[in-house]
Amino acid sequence: MNNRTSVVLLLGAIAASVEAFAPASSSVRVRPTPATSCDCRCGSTEASLFRWRKRRQDAVAADARPITPKEDDDQEEEMEQSQNSRRSFLSATATAATATAATASLPMRTYAAGDKQLNLSDDDLKQIILADIVDKRFLVSADITRSVYDESATFTDEIDVYTMDKWIKGTKQLFIPSGSRVSLVGDVDVSPSEVSFRFDEDLMFNIPFKPVCSLTGKVVLTRDENTGLITSYREFWDQSVNDVLKTAKFGKKA
Repeated sequence: MNNRTSVVLLLGAIAASVEAFAPASSSVRVRPTPATSCDCRCGSTEASLFRWRKRRQDAVAADARPITPKEDDDQEEEMEQSQNSRRSFLSATATAATATAATASLPMRTYAAGDKQLNLSDDDLKQIILADIVDKRFLVSADITRSVYDESATFTDEIDVYTMDKWIKGTKQLFIPSGSRVSLVGDVDVSPSEVSFRFDEDLMFNIPFKPVCSLTGKVVLTRDENTGLITSYREFWDQSVNDVLKTAKFGKKA
């Protein structure tokens, strides 16, 4: 769904790899793309040469026709197709994990204009956002006080822009609140134009092995000048997606 979705996609691929192809590889690829490393090519070539040499020995012993280079090429092609099938499987698994988070069907309340808390003072809005962060832990639970958000509010990261309903549904599916930790760093700053705060959190992802990733960052909520409602949510991470992934711990509650 956002930066977090990128991480869960990557972790989904790792988890699928561990389950389907034990023992797990110690090398983590950011995207399931066709292998281009020298190690992969060398391993495939060495295996092919070994089988070719064995077949030749068997053929000589049985006075049979030697294996031709073309047949050996066919064997290499079969091996590569098998490897591609594994990569395709991992890619499909990771994509399915993301699709589940993005399309989960959860009942959502329809809000009317009268449900909104218009033109709240900075202090009143600050108390609401503080409660959402500290008590509701909305960064992992998605339990926001919806009455202070405009229904057209967007939730944005470096990848895409999402509607409020999609962000709520996705967040509820992606994380396990009971295994996550969310800490407010410093205070919540509120002005007539925006709300901002910093956070430090450990996110437990709702995928096999329940990996936990640690990160810090900042959230900026933009307010409408006429209504005082929040019209956009923007989350900034201090670390890159790859750096966040490196902090992953499996099966450990935050």
